[in-house]
Amino acid sequence: MDFKEVLLSVGIDIGTSTTSIIFSKIVIENSSHGSHIPLYKIVEKEIIYRSKIYFTPLISNNLLDVLAIKDIILKEYENANIKPSNVSIGAVIITGDTARKKNAEEVLSSISDLAGDFVVATAGPELEAIIAGKGSGADSFSKLNYTKVMNLDIGGGTTNIAIFDNGNVIDVACLDIGGRLIRFKKGTCQIEYIYEKMKSLAKSLGINAIEGALLTKNQIESICDKLASVILESTHLKEKSKDYHFLITNGKDFKKECNPKHISFSGGIGKLIYDESLNDDFLFDDIGIILANSIKKEIKKYDISLIKPSETIGATVVGAGSHSTSISGSTIKYSRSSLFPMKNIPILKLTKEEEENKENFVDVIRKKITWINNGELENIALSLNGKKDMRFQEIVSLSELIIDAMRPLIEKNKLIIVMMLNDFGKVLGQSLMAKLGEEIDVISMDSISASDGDFIDIGKPVGMGSVLPVVVKTLVFNY
Repeated sequence: MDFKEVLLSVGIDIGTSTTSIIFSKIVIENSSHGSHIPLYKIVEKEIIYRSKIYFTPLISNNLLDVLAIKDIILKEYENANIKPSNVSIGAVIITGDTARKKNAEEVLSSISDLAGDFVVATAGPELEAIIAGKGSGADSFSKLNYTKVMNLDIGGGTTNIAIFDNGNVIDVACLDIGGRLIRFKKGTCQIEYIYEKMKSLAKSLGINAIEGALLTKNQIESICDKLASVILESTHLKEKSKDYHFLITNGKDFKKECNPKHISFSGGIGKLIYDESLNDDFLFDDIGIILANSIKKEIKKYDISLIKPSETIGATVVGAGSHSTSISGSTIKYSRSSLFPMKNIPILKLTKEEEENKENFVDVIRKKITWINNGELENIALSLNGKKDMRFQEIVSLSELIIDAMRPLIEKNKLIIVMMLNDFGKVLGQSLMAKLGEEIDVISMDSISASDGDFIDIGKPVGMGSVLPVVVKTLVFNY
């Protein structure tokens, strides 16, 4: 018999320029029939409430206004007639230059009681790029048209880039380019705030752009033209310059050239790219409008297919509320539901070669545990692919190797977490339980893909306890 479960999800985006909130209805359904193993999938996503867009409150250039942000969120929960206890899943995303503010963690702490039991908090540019790309609809366009799309989400502090091929994310990157990285005193071109990298870039153009300096419109346009040129370099339509490599966030570029067939823009600057030019270039007292105009000019130089996504300025918050969470496979095993939710568990990922080399399996895991935990022996989640067709005895042998490798963690934390890509999480979990006994808790999940350096959040069981909502993410504040 088919089974459906409706979950309420929240998305909260606290960005460099704007803050907004959405609530979504997410439906999961068991699509298997009869006595088959349950197969739960997310079958429906519907936004049921969308807040207005607020300017992110600041006390100063380096401090967020914690109380004002909390007041905004409280007000929107009330407007939506939703209680935090009603929320099952979702994400709070602190993005762009906002994640660099001194009290960004304080903001997350102050709103944690409003989030619900399972809401992740993250500011990683890689996850932000994926969430914005999905929220914009670029992934859907890619899937429906069997094509490759690059979505550039340009906000106030960063340009988050995700490339989708037939609906799948194949690469991400982030540039330190945004419309609020240079701000002016109201009604003037006198710099009130400028991000350090913008100072260096302006200096290379012969422009002295420091706090208090008065710029001409031509100087501002020169800076924005350079930023637009760097943004287009990400599409592989032109050779990447030293400025491109200077502006890449954390020095992490694309792993390879992806050569997209189409590009789309989202975020606040993305919206301006598709809108008609505004009469006042300094309407927002920053470089945002001029930057959008520079990007428009730059696009015209190339033969490129520009598409407009379904969401622009709201892409990140829609992605956070409707696309941040996935669900595990149904062949899972866990000791007790009271273990959940769990947040920010670091992932230890083995390569295919490391998995297959059974002689060094234990040593490799123990060495990587020290890399992750620095001797503290905190919980980790071991991530394996596993062979597609494993015999029972192979699974038993694998469970013995895992226990041996992770014994120091198991003894300290009384818990072991294993996640697989292929579908034998339940049998592996049962084997681990049989060997470890009742004093040790076991969480064994499958159908989850992750990488080294990622973290996982695991929510309370859904689908009559058959599946776990999960978010694989880059940890908070990694700028």
